[in-house]
Amino acid sequence: MRSHLLLGGGRALYVGCFDALPRHRFAANAVLVGLDDAFDLVDEDGRREQHEAAFVRGWQWHALDFHGGRAAVLFLEPGVRLSRQVDAGVLREAVETALAARKPEPWTELFQNALNLGPCALTFDARIARVAALLSTLDDEPADAVTLAQRVGASTSLVEHRFSEQVGVPMGAFRAWHRMLAATTLALRGRSLTEVAHAAGFYDSAHFSRLFRGMFGLPPSKVFTHGLTGTVLESSGIR
Repeated sequence: MRSHLLLGGGRALYVGCFDALPRHRFAANAVLVGLDDAFDLVDEDGRREQHEAAFVRGWQWHALDFHGGRAAVLFLEPGVRLSRQVDAGVLREAVETALAARKPEPWTELFQNALNLGPCALTFDARIARVAALLSTLDDEPADAVTLAQRVGASTSLVEHRFSEQVGVPMGAFRAWHRMLAATTLALRGRSLTEVAHAAGFYDSAHFSRLFRGMFGLPPSKVFTHGLTGTVLESSGIR
């Protein structure tokens, strides 16, 4: 099976075959759907349960085992919640339709509708919204908590606490997510992993690979293979 990766609007959808993924934590909320069978989800306390579909909160430790089967994973930008319960059957049908079509239009429709889950942005404190905007840029400006708190006129402790509370992940994870999207966009455009690592603000390709594995449970080389088809549906600000 060819794997598919779509990016746009702070979201990412990956469809492919997976084996066991060791303990990791996404920097964004994620919806997981088994396309062939149920999969195992091990939570942060070590409890193992089987699911046809599951919602995993950003920055929550977990492990997964898809037993070599196909799965769809939709990542929603941190600070976005779902407006309805996950319906595994609806999601599976939408993905299977796109896989069978062998043309881009069904993928585009599926992705732009976020798999009919109706993601809704949360309401942020104005200062936290400003911090999020600063963290989502890829410039080399200092992005530590102290500097960001000073720029928005608040205490460091208030900014750190409210950011995690309102956005759902720490500031470092939020910044890493946006840099990972930028790197992935460039990789889909044919750039090497070394090039994308530097362009997206990582120290080097080893730094990028280490964070990628920690965030998704597998190395980037397993994703960006010759069997991958990818589409960037909206500009992410990277050229």
